[in-house]
Amino acid sequence: MARIDWNLRSRARACMKCARPFAEKETVRSGVVPFESPLVAELFAEKLAEEAAAAAAGQPVKAHPEYVRLDFCEDCRKALPDPGWISVWKGPYVPPETAPEDPLRKATPETLLRSLLEGDDPAAHAAPIYLLAVMLERKRILVERALRNAPDGTLVHIYEHRRSGDILLIADPRLSDAEIPGVQEEIERLLGLRPAAAPAADGAAIPGPAAPPDADGAPPPPPSPSALP
Repeated sequence: MARIDWNLRSRARACMKCARPFAEKETVRSGVVPFESPLVAELFAEKLAEEAAAAAAGQPVKAHPEYVRLDFCEDCRKALPDPGWISVWKGPYVPPETAPEDPLRKATPETLLRSLLEGDDPAAHAAPIYLLAVMLERKRILVERALRNAPDGTLVHIYEHRRSGDILLIADPRLSDAEIPGVQEEIERLLGLRPAAAPAADGAAIPGPAAPPDADGAPPPPPSPSALP
């Protein structure tokens, strides 16, 4: 499976061309472009020059992402040339929430998805990440903005969080009917809805009994591949 930059940054608070802060409910024009786009080089020229100087001095420089999210006001977006958009869309600006999260709050499909995406190896959890994204799309928490093929043929869904504007790149593991129930059980265990499997005397795992579904967090019955995006 291709290396994917799984988590693109949230919606900017100001236009990336004129730097004017967005007003609440103002229409924001957003898009995803390859990092190698000339527009990215123009917008981040100062930062790229600083990185080049640091690299020349032998200092460590963080690897660049494969894709970059860009946000503009209506006027600046209209004046831009086409930079080779991967996906484009528009939506009202919603200021980010500032209230701190309750550390004792029960895990939900959304918090679990973010935890897996921000972990050390998201690719190792590609199957539960994909099913969680599908669940959140059906609940209208995520909206799919585009569907693209990575260089190795991996199908990648580009999702946006309806409120925060976060962009998530979700690889499609192309699950079979036989694989889906096992992934569903894994999600239930990660959400605390099913006890972890205990090892049997001969080394085999004993599946624990299924817990009743939670009203606000339990996954729905496993979807068939034909019903998945």
